[in-house]
Amino acid sequence: MKISNSKKLLKLILFLSFLNFNLTAQIKNDVVKDSLKNEIKDSITKKSYFKFSASYLSNYVYNGRNDSIATPYITPSVGYFNKKGFDVSFSGYYLNQANEHRFDFFSLDLNYNHEFTDNFSSGLVASRTFYNKSTNTLSSNIKGNIGANTDYDFGFIELFIEGDLLFSQKTDFALDIELEREFSLKNGKDEFKITPTFDVNFSTLNYYEGYLNKKIGKKILHNNPNIANVNAITTVDDNRFTLLDYEFSVLMSYQTKQFVFFLTPTYAIPKNTIYTTTVTTTKLASGIENVVTKNSTTESERNLKQNLFVEFGLYYKFDL
Repeated sequence: MKISNSKKLLKLILFLSFLNFNLTAQIKNDVVKDSLKNEIKDSITKKSYFKFSASYLSNYVYNGRNDSIATPYITPSVGYFNKKGFDVSFSGYYLNQANEHRFDFFSLDLNYNHEFTDNFSSGLVASRTFYNKSTNTLSSNIKGNIGANTDYDFGFIELFIEGDLLFSQKTDFALDIELEREFSLKNGKDEFKITPTFDVNFSTLNYYEGYLNKKIGKKILHNNPNIANVNAITTVDDNRFTLLDYEFSVLMSYQTKQFVFFLTPTYAIPKNTIYTTTVTTTKLASGIENVVTKNSTTESERNLKQNLFVEFGLYYKFDL
């Protein structure tokens, strides 16, 4: 097949993939995770540039878990990537539910990467997240994080490892391990890439306790207007460094000189049910207090389900 025909075929395949998802995404109950770590490799570049991007997330998920109500996001982002390996980006997550439309949270992300050899790099990451008080996202108790990562390309497979400290009421430690292999087809400056990836996520669970505290408190106040105050204290029954999920994904992208279109379907397998106990103190307007202790393990945790989710979008690079 001639190169020109190959180029047309690749464009057609990509267009049909986007078209098919546009027609079906609204009726699927999918979940999607934040893929900011995919930005890390972009900071190793020969030129400094600005990047403007937009993506659609069918439902936000964190470590294989998501809230009981689907939370799809439209995410515009702007970033500056310096040729010395430093980058900074700012993203807004616009909630696109049937009855709720708002910016649910914003994220400011900083990265520094150094390429030691052609196949080995390492870096530092930091982020600060600003949440709307109405948000129900599972990671909403995490106000920021700092971490370090390393990436080594063995040729037949590439290994990426990142460890992070997550800051909420108590500090968590999270570990992400990825194995991937990139395949590409070039025609001049245009390039089509497909990258199968296997991802494993571990973390301690203090952030989950804070998430349930807010969720339970909101639910009680919503169901009983006579309650003046609620204080929920949740404890994870076995709060230790835990394997939380496996993820299989395939990043597909088509890159021109300045534009990149991408599509990433992911299949997530959550592991290790998070069992919790909550002590709830409610106070009525009359001053009467009531203290209740109960097993607060959510239904979704009792019945962990595998999820297929998709992210797609595009970005524009403006070289300096």
